[in-house]
Amino acid sequence: MLVKYYGLDFDQESKEWLPRVEFISNGLFRMTLPKYLNDKGSEARLSPYFNEFSPADYAWARKEHSKMEVDLSYVPSNEELENFFLKPAGVRYGEQFPHMLRREGFQSIEEYDKENLIKVAQKLNLFLVEALSCQLGVFSLSKSATKELMWTHYASEGKGLAVTFDEQHSFFDQLKPKDVTYTPEQRASLTYYKGMMRINGAPIEHFQPDSFRSSIGVLQSLLSKGINVVEFSDRLLYSKDQQWAYEEESRIVCPLMYCEEKIGKTVQPDFGFQLPEQVSHFFHEYSEVNLKRIPFDAFKTIIFGYGMAQEHKLLIMRLVNENSALSHLELKEAKHDIFGKLEIVDFVV
Repeated sequence: MLVKYYGLDFDQESKEWLPRVEFISNGLFRMTLPKYLNDKGSEARLSPYFNEFSPADYAWARKEHSKMEVDLSYVPSNEELENFFLKPAGVRYGEQFPHMLRREGFQSIEEYDKENLIKVAQKLNLFLVEALSCQLGVFSLSKSATKELMWTHYASEGKGLAVTFDEQHSFFDQLKPKDVTYTPEQRASLTYYKGMMRINGAPIEHFQPDSFRSSIGVLQSLLSKGINVVEFSDRLLYSKDQQWAYEEESRIVCPLMYCEEKIGKTVQPDFGFQLPEQVSHFFHEYSEVNLKRIPFDAFKTIIFGYGMAQEHKLLIMRLVNENSALSHLELKEAKHDIFGKLEIVDFVV
């Protein structure tokens, strides 16, 4: 099941809160830029690890181990992977001369490291979110029509609606939905371990905090090391923090060039630094709102929320009847049963 929840919008003309119904007439749906997605903490961002290793680090180390292991059945422990492949060797300058750090305002090497991690994470994540927003939009769907929290958060506490789509329609062959994952193992990671930096397991050699003023240089370094770009992109675009697992999200990532309509103001990308000329043409200005048309015959059902006003139900029914391309569409409504659980039933006027 593919479900899109919609809440109420304030209509300036009537001065009323009305359900979002434009898609019934024009078939257009917003492909939301990554920078405007609701999860500002984890979506399209690297998950930071401080003085510990991420699942991606261990996965990278296992690959390195397999290159030199004669006995392919041998499974190294995490401790072995840390000691042979992940932990830096030698003693650091700040550990030998802690008084030098105190002159710079740091009480310990850990405090110095933590500040560096924060600066690097902020710059890299700003770059990644902005870069992705120049090119891609996200259409967020749920796999359930009976999630109480989804109706509460995304359908104005049940006063809105949900539209479901036919997963077998050819539209979803062209732009395939993919399930979002909510486990730390599936997220892209940024590791800072005692002065050594890793992105999604791959080490950044000769790391210096100042070098991260140009985030694109870091990513170019990763590309030169053969990082799997597809896997890295998937970890950014199809993963969220586990607190969002209730959404059961499946999403479509759509290139903005595929959108039929672009409205709203034009946004100039802001990376916080000047891009090199050789790459600046990849990150051009973009429209704030990008709309993709989904064929009407891909629509399956409109579900009225359990709190939707009767006049809004009749409005939607009229709009559906006026669109001959939606003659197949079913109208249903969400209701609570005697046990307080949501169920979807046929709508009867």
